[in-house]
Amino acid sequence: MVRSLGCVIVTLARLNALPGPEGFPARTNSRFPVRRPVATRRTQIAAAAVAAGLVLLTGCSSGKSASKPVAATTPAAASSSGAPGSDAFGTKANIQIPAGQPDGKLGVKVKIQGAGAKVTDGSAVVLQYTAKLWRDGSDLGSSYDQGGSATVLVEGQHKMLPGWEQGLEGQQAGSRVELTVPPALGFGDKGTQAGSVTIKGDDTLIFDLDILGVYSSPTADIATGPNALSDPSLPAVGTEVGAADPKVTIPAGKNPPAAGTYKPVIVGKGPQVKKGQTLVVQYEGLLWRTGQVFDSSFSKGKSLFATRIGVGAVVPGWDEGLVGQTVGSRVLLVVPPDKGYGAKGQPQAGIQGTDTMVFVVDILDAQ
Repeated sequence: MVRSLGCVIVTLARLNALPGPEGFPARTNSRFPVRRPVATRRTQIAAAAVAAGLVLLTGCSSGKSASKPVAATTPAAASSSGAPGSDAFGTKANIQIPAGQPDGKLGVKVKIQGAGAKVTDGSAVVLQYTAKLWRDGSDLGSSYDQGGSATVLVEGQHKMLPGWEQGLEGQQAGSRVELTVPPALGFGDKGTQAGSVTIKGDDTLIFDLDILGVYSSPTADIATGPNALSDPSLPAVGTEVGAADPKVTIPAGKNPPAAGTYKPVIVGKGPQVKKGQTLVVQYEGLLWRTGQVFDSSFSKGKSLFATRIGVGAVVPGWDEGLVGQTVGSRVLLVVPPDKGYGAKGQPQAGIQGTDTMVFVVDILDAQ
């Protein structure tokens, strides 16, 4: 993990160490319970083919730069060279390195114009990215590689590169935006080491960002509704929404079901979730054995979580239980060991190899 200009760059090697059976993730918003072991899973935000190890930009501690984008934000048609990548939204981008030398200014080019909500201060932004070095075209990776999922960032909280924060402001969901980020809005004159690639102090970076969704805040909720769950053999789940974890009561004296069991608690009115989509959710996870919460997006600062579904990015119980549910739903997932972490469990999380996990997942969106 390397800090430069107050930012943290999470390398592939560091990320691969996060959610495996040997330990906790090092990231503060760990989200580890829905990850599969390193040997078999797809990471939420990583690309296993990222030669540079540049995976995600998070955690800028410095204030927002006073400078604003110098280049105008203008729609432009993307061109294709036949290189790996695509000009279609929702796929790995085909980045063309311009001729000549960068001008030291932030470039903002809208390659695909979306029509969704605009990014403003405080917005939660769900996005995918592809990145290259201007200097020699070195591939800095893509969140699309090997089924990688989107990430959630918050505009105005200084937890991304200043070039990202400035370039995303005012953009709309559904857009692909190309950002040409000069050193002053990237890693500064010291640069950084990203895996096998050295980002020099005078390096300009090019990012293509696909903005999948924009939400009013990272604490966004589904709407409450009638409780559709009435099975006394399963945990009881409350329908209140808000900052606190949903109330879950494990049935006393009852053994968990042997098979994965997935039931809606609140039935949303949105479209059905399809395999391969990116879900935006709030969630909590408990152990049937103890009733103790071991991870939660609600109580850990209430922050949206995004992941691809049905493609092995999360434990099988999530893939099986969330595909086919509707957006706006609160879903109970009872996940036995064979649909979770298997016989090894997650010892450092207190999850034994025989433990059944209980998740409550609020589905805010599916893209």
